[in-house]
Amino acid sequence: MPMPLQLRYARRPRRAEPRPTVELMPSISVHDIRNAIPRNYNRLNEVEGGCKYPSLRSLRFSFNHMEIEDYSGRIQSFTIKWARTYFGPHRPIFLCSCGRGAIRLYAKYGSYKCRRCHNAVYTSQRQSAKGRKRFKACKLRLNKLGGLPSIDEPIASKAKWKHRKRYERLRNQVRALEAVAKTKRSQDIATKVFTYHLP
Repeated sequence: MPMPLQLRYARRPRRAEPRPTVELMPSISVHDIRNAIPRNYNRLNEVEGGCKYPSLRSLRFSFNHMEIEDYSGRIQSFTIKWARTYFGPHRPIFLCSCGRGAIRLYAKYGSYKCRRCHNAVYTSQRQSAKGRKRFKACKLRLNKLGGLPSIDEPIASKAKWKHRKRYERLRNQVRALEAVAKTKRSQDIATKVFTYHLP
């Protein structure tokens, strides 16, 4: 379907800077620090930034609160909300300053907020239709088949513990996606993007 004339000739405001990419932004995931969050009100935990969060000096946790401190002495605080899952125990999520719940908080210029506050986009949103299929094939290679995320590399062989039918189904899915996405003008995807999608 062609683009309507109103959109084709519309005057769009120019952005002062491009929108950031989610996969390339430093982030704090609640899945990585959930074991450090105490399960009672009277306990406090403090974790050093270390290699996982090199820009942070420390992270302090209570039952419903988190404070992060960087090396310049700036402290940011967030509320931790325990959400009901109706299957097993409650799970923690962050509450951004905008009031939205978030599994990850992203850093831009040292300020941690949710994805919508930073107006960030995913890598797939910057790709064309063929580029998205190529990106999906690379993620299947990395997460499901255990190989390198590149269509130029051979598909990894079946692991010993993986079912043969499932492996063949995923392999055929990757081949079908790559057959459509493999063009001469295809652009390489930065390897750093795939660290975000690692389990």
